[in-house]
Amino acid sequence: VSELLAARPGAVKELFVEDGREFPDLARHLEARSLVPERRSREELEELVGFGLARGIVARAEPPPNRHLDELLELPRAPGARRRILVALDQVVDPGNLGAILRSAEFFGAVGVLWAKDRSAPLSPLAVRASAGASERLPLCIVTNLSRALAQAKDAGWWVVGTLPEGDEAMARVAQNAPEDLVVVMGGEQRGMRRVTVEACDFRLRIDRVGEVASLNVSAAAAVVLSALGGAAESADSD
Repeated sequence: VSELLAARPGAVKELFVEDGREFPDLARHLEARSLVPERRSREELEELVGFGLARGIVARAEPPPNRHLDELLELPRAPGARRRILVALDQVVDPGNLGAILRSAEFFGAVGVLWAKDRSAPLSPLAVRASAGASERLPLCIVTNLSRALAQAKDAGWWVVGTLPEGDEAMARVAQNAPEDLVVVMGGEQRGMRRVTVEACDFRLRIDRVGEVASLNVSAAAAVVLSALGGAAESADSD
C-alpha cells in the first residue's frame, strides 16, 4: 500500500484500516493526497482480501496500466544497470510466482515485464501482494501472442535469452559478454518454455547446479538469471 501511494496515488479509490491499528509511516502520504481511511473490522477486511491475508490496511485501486510493447522496447536502460533487460513469461500460471518475478525484475533493474493474456497468471491481488510494490513501479505489458512479441523485439535489435535445464551454454560464461539489450524468457512451472519459444531464443542458457535437486522454482530461477545478466554495473572506481 505504501508503494502504491508513492508510485500511483491517483489510482487509489478507497483505503480501509483495521479498527485499533495505526500506520504512522503512511500518514504523510495520506495527508498529501487528502485521503481519509475508513475504519473496518478485521473480519470485514478479510472479506475483501481473503481469510488470513488481512494485514491491517487494504487499498482498493485501479490496476496498473497495460503498456504497449513498442513503448517497452524504447525504454532506456535503468540508471546504474549493466544491460537493458525485458522479462518475458511463457505460461507462468501461479500468481505468487508472477508477483515474485515482478519483484526481482524491478530489483535488478529490468525495464519491464511482458506475458501473454492466455494461459498465464492474471495480475491479481495475490500477484500484486507478492510483488511487494514492484507491480506499481514496473512497466507491464500483456500481449495477445508471445511469439509475435518476441519476433517484434528481435526486429527492434533485442536478443532473446531462454533458460533450460539442458541449455547448451553456461549462464556465468555468457553473462560476461552478452549483448546489451536482452529479452529474458522464463518458462512456466510445469513444462517450461514451449517449443516455439525455445526456437525463438538466440541463447539457451543453463543454471549450473551443485546439489542434487534438478531445477529451481521459476521465480527463484528468474532472480538468479536477472542477477547474472542484469543488476548493477560495476563502478568505474571499484577494485
